[in-house]
Amino acid sequence: MNVFIVGLGLMGASYAEGLKAKGYRVNGFDQDDKTMAAARQSGLINNQTLDDISEADVVILALYPKDNIRFMQDHACLLKPGQILTDLSGVKQHMMKAIEALLPDGVSYTSHHPMAGREKKGFSARDATMFHHANALIITGTHTGPQDETVILNMLKDLKFGKITVVDAHVHDQLIAFTSQLTHVMAVALIQADHHELTRQATGDSFRDLTRIAKINETMWSELFLENKDALLEAIDMFRHEIDQVRQWIRQEDKASLMRYLREAREKRQTFDQD
Repeated sequence: MNVFIVGLGLMGASYAEGLKAKGYRVNGFDQDDKTMAAARQSGLINNQTLDDISEADVVILALYPKDNIRFMQDHACLLKPGQILTDLSGVKQHMMKAIEALLPDGVSYTSHHPMAGREKKGFSARDATMFHHANALIITGTHTGPQDETVILNMLKDLKFGKITVVDAHVHDQLIAFTSQLTHVMAVALIQADHHELTRQATGDSFRDLTRIAKINETMWSELFLENKDALLEAIDMFRHEIDQVRQWIRQEDKASLMRYLREAREKRQTFDQD
């Protein structure tokens, strides 16, 4: 299968590496000349121009949401009937509507979201092993073609993803607001709440695990937060309600309520490991 990847940063380059290892013919494009040179030198791609996109069976947009839209505004004319378009973006509703409006006739479009990443960014940080056993979501839309789900599912399996779930864009953005965006908000807020000069000398595994994702790409994540504002604010409010409840029990020295709450959380968390 021929795949063309637009954007050869961490995610796009990791897809290129993983798919090429499985026998896919991979080409791609990045607006950074140094990245393109590195991609060619490494042997991950062999194309010379963006026009090679017309030869692909699947086109993968691996840019930030607004950049995916801009790419389609400028280059949708290069897509050909019969191609499948997909993307890796972390938010879907607004972006998918915009892209669907720009699709040429005969091109189908089904999004997906790899639930994996690294704190580092750029082509040199690529690592296809980060997809191994990770969750992934396939997001259907108004221009999903009859073969899209099967093709994308097989591609994700070739990248060694674990559980793969099909949802619509609204459900995706609700889930991601809670499982991904809220957790990043929590991590950076916890780091910013530190005002003690000896904190670094007193950290253990729990603090390091909770704050690992605070080593954040501020450009990407600020865009993701704002693009999914309504769902993220709802998730923050739900979390704040829980924090306020715990705070109240601690203030009141209500050990029984705290123990019940902690026990319920432990039992609920254990169900996540049953798959």
